[in-house]
Amino acid sequence: MKRYAGILAAALLAGCAPAAPVAAPPAAPAPAPAPTRTAPDASAASAFPTTAPVPGPAPAVHVPAPERRTLANGLTVLYVRRPEIPTVQAVLVTRGGQSDDPADLPGLASFTASMLDEGAGGRSSLELANALQLLGARLSTGADWDAATVGLYVLRDRLPEALMLMSDVVVRPDFPAADVSRIRDETVTNLTRARDNAGAVAGNAFASLVYGAQHPYGRLASTETVRRIDRNALVNFHRAFYRPAAATLVLVGDVDAASVHPLVERAFGSWQGGAPAAVPALAAPTRSSTQLYLIDKPGAPQSEIRIGNPAVQRNSPDYFALLVMNSLLGGSFTSRLQQNLREAHGYTYGARSGLSWRRGVGPFVAQAAVRTAVTDSSLVEFFKELNRIRTEPVPQEELDRAKRYVSLGLPRDLETNPALAYSLAGLAVQGIDPGFYDSYVDRVMAVTAEDIRRVANQYVRPGQSVVVVVGDLKTIEPGVRALGIGPVEVRPVGDFMR
Repeated sequence: MKRYAGILAAALLAGCAPAAPVAAPPAAPAPAPAPTRTAPDASAASAFPTTAPVPGPAPAVHVPAPERRTLANGLTVLYVRRPEIPTVQAVLVTRGGQSDDPADLPGLASFTASMLDEGAGGRSSLELANALQLLGARLSTGADWDAATVGLYVLRDRLPEALMLMSDVVVRPDFPAADVSRIRDETVTNLTRARDNAGAVAGNAFASLVYGAQHPYGRLASTETVRRIDRNALVNFHRAFYRPAAATLVLVGDVDAASVHPLVERAFGSWQGGAPAAVPALAAPTRSSTQLYLIDKPGAPQSEIRIGNPAVQRNSPDYFALLVMNSLLGGSFTSRLQQNLREAHGYTYGARSGLSWRRGVGPFVAQAAVRTAVTDSSLVEFFKELNRIRTEPVPQEELDRAKRYVSLGLPRDLETNPALAYSLAGLAVQGIDPGFYDSYVDRVMAVTAEDIRRVANQYVRPGQSVVVVVGDLKTIEPGVRALGIGPVEVRPVGDFMR
């Protein structure tokens, strides 16, 4: 089984066992004569193109309208028939994301999701894994900011049995005490190891400093909070948020509602529970000026930089203009940040920016890992580009390229059954109609240069940002302070990685 846990992204180190001894190879045959070299044919070389092809117009993308049905218990089911391949991708999303974490137990949502397949419906984790393997099925669990997710991929003729296993994982997890203890120990170990990961430190610090500890997006799981998570906490969290009236099941592939819906009713019809109480929206904090925070990582050859601010919700009417704006700024390999910091200056292997699309106001962030010696110079170039996107008109050729990049990426993003199923599940979590994709290309191509400048000024705020730099303090501090971007504060790693 494959699990996606949201508490921490930890690096996995793999080793190779020594190879077994092998017999000596037979004597090699005599070498063949070397081939005769001939001069290249000039006429053949001239046939190769010397200019890049001109991209054609972005194609319209049509996503089949899902057939929607609802079980008596409130579970919404969406069916999208793609019969070309005899497989099915099922994705169930429900409340129980990280924004539902209790204020005193951050990390509980991800812990709960990671435990769903550690024994369910009376089967141990090993028995469950064996049952899935016999069906040739893959199952994954996880939690993001807004939802908990369970995914199932299986051949169509094995769907009835696989759905029953999926329902056990969603509805009847056992939370065995021994496995709770094991996962808790693994999580504590990963959190401890992450203190040495400059990227993880920068990410935690950025979230904490942008939102603060009183906001769900600013709370950090720690070794102390994880140690306090016990079986009762997991059971109570599951009971409170894993409910059919707050859930959607998406099935994409060789399915039709007439034949598959009875299977869904058999698997999930006994699941009970009304929708949890709505969480009141919390306003994102604002700043009147930019503040820099330095975190020491002695001897680090690189500095991890994060620059950003609370920006926008997923359901914003500016969604399409923001997609194009970010593609221009830092969302593609030809973006301004990448071309400036990597191609023009050689400060980094990659610089990028992004918007975190959430039900609440998610952050805008620009980031890179840069060579220690050019940390201050990199900050200068970051702010140069963040201000330029707000003040200078975007040339039409650059704008057209960004719009084509965004539009032409949509068919790829929806190409496979799993990709489409997860995309539709994400729309369901945000309350967005699946017909969203029918006008996607037209709305992207309608974005104007004025739209770019407007949304950049509204959502990218270099003068009201949090700047986090994790690096070798004795080397970077003098240059960063001399920039005069804003007040500089030195914070210990332990404020963000505990």
